[in-house]
Amino acid sequence: ENSINNRQLTDTNLEYPPISPARTEMTKMYRTLVDLQHLQVFGAAGNTKRGYSYPAAGSKIVTPTLLENVTEMSMVSLTPKPTNNLLIAGVALAVLEGFVSLYTGIDFNFLIFATLFFGILDRFIVNGAVFETIMRMLMPEYTKKILRHEAGHFLCAYLLGCPVEGCVLSSWAALQDARFGGRSTSVSAGTSFFDPELSEQMNGLKPLSRDSIDRYSVIVMGGIAAEAMNFGRADGGAGDEMALVRFLTSISPRGGSAASWDAERIKNQARWGALQAVLLLRHYSECYDALVDALERGGDLGDCIYAIEEAAKKAGKKPLTEPLGYLLDQGVYGEWTTSKPMSMEENIADSKAVNGSPSTPVSKIDSKVSETTETSNLKQAGDIASSEAFLKEYRKKMEDKLSEIDKRLEDIESGGNR
Repeated sequence: ENSINNRQLTDTNLEYPPISPARTEMTKMYRTLVDLQHLQVFGAAGNTKRGYSYPAAGSKIVTPTLLENVTEMSMVSLTPKPTNNLLIAGVALAVLEGFVSLYTGIDFNFLIFATLFFGILDRFIVNGAVFETIMRMLMPEYTKKILRHEAGHFLCAYLLGCPVEGCVLSSWAALQDARFGGRSTSVSAGTSFFDPELSEQMNGLKPLSRDSIDRYSVIVMGGIAAEAMNFGRADGGAGDEMALVRFLTSISPRGGSAASWDAERIKNQARWGALQAVLLLRHYSECYDALVDALERGGDLGDCIYAIEEAAKKAGKKPLTEPLGYLLDQGVYGEWTTSKPMSMEENIADSKAVNGSPSTPVSKIDSKVSETTETSNLKQAGDIASSEAFLKEYRKKMEDKLSEIDKRLEDIESGGNR
């Protein structure tokens, strides 16, 4: 079970229990509904087995500048900030108790200790549900942010083909839902989804794949992306970021040439996940709005799925057989284009000439893999003219990359590295 909690992080975020009969049955149900064509947009993106692409194909390197250019949002808006709600509420309550003490003659220290006592009881007996209820009454926008945040997780998981088990929007709901721990829960709001492949891989049954890492990254960043899109800033999501960091740092590299997930790679993966999540939520905005409406009305899991599919049907949304754009590892900060890069089209044409049949374009996992693929296609094509053109383009790419590396080294030496 993969539980994403937008307000606090628990160890369960990194636990991947063996596939249970119930989860196996749930996964089969989703797949059966897909086969019967009842679910048109479940697994509509990032599903390479079915030929469905992520909204952004190409390079996996996403610089802060490139992220801002593609999403049209600042890095600040996509960076969760620590919430001061608890501090503000505490100060307000202390002031209120001061006035009560002055007008009633009740000892102020008694009021303080009584408040602390009831606060501890609330936290340990009902997971802080009473305090949360009071805060929602005083801050109505808090409820809206949680709603939009969890809808982002929900829709991203659904679109990437991960069966959603449930979604709770309050501590009271989590206490009554066994999927979130029931009476022993520490979850205040969250979305529970299940990724069969990731669970098998994390339990050692299969090698961990980059596809699984990418899916998890997009789903985790989906809540932050949704908040930033709707409110201009992600107040929640610190727990999501920490969950992604802990997940990536727990991965042990396989083989001598495998790179570990250091701080810079983790930041890049988070930016990549946020970019994909923003593009997904925008492209399927009708589905997102319908899901938000269903959750707001208290709809159950079936109501939410029906709302997503019905909205997709009315809006004519289909699975992403082609990406919405391409990330190019060019220039200092990278580039974004909605047109298919010429090099990719040449590779497809070369493949057709060699194999006699069309091939499906594959997103570049990283620059080294894509360069190796391009060189292989070049050798197979046997066309001298196209080979010369390709080599010129390949040389230009290498020169650009070397130039970028030199600039970064200069920045590091001058202390101006971002």
